[in-house]
Amino acid sequence: MATTGVRRIVTPTVFAIAVTVLVVFAAGCGQQQQAQATDTEETLMTDRETQAAQGEIVAATTQTFGREVLQASEPVLVDFTADWCGPCRALHPTLEKLAADYAGRAKVVQVNVDEAGELAMRYGVRGIPALFVFKGGEVVDQTVGLQPESQFRAMLDRAID
Repeated sequence: MATTGVRRIVTPTVFAIAVTVLVVFAAGCGQQQQAQATDTEETLMTDRETQAAQGEIVAATTQTFGREVLQASEPVLVDFTADWCGPCRALHPTLEKLAADYAGRAKVVQVNVDEAGELAMRYGVRGIPALFVFKGGEVVDQTVGLQPESQFRAMLDRAID
């Protein structure tokens, strides 16, 4: 049986040109993705700042904890929490109210211990909910467990001065 068609042979030169084109294209895509990632991070920063200003709870991760908590200009109430924790879920409406009431004077941040275990270890969290008040990047007050709203208000009021 006779075959017809053109047989294509890739020479080393053609192969080198093709690889160069792919590398240049991939590098350009990487730069574009990096630029998009930077834009996304800037948007997220603005969104978190807006959330805090509007009296909403801000979620912090291991990557954003420094910026959201340690470098914050106002006192920060940090709730170390987990989705599966019943007392943590029961505390959430109180934290929302505190975030709204203290908007512009203090910030409320939540850290999921399942996603940021390193932070929980760093601050010695052994039970949740664990709440810490940070001022100037330092822990100035803390409590563990479901507490009355007045306890958290007193903690924040002491930090605000």
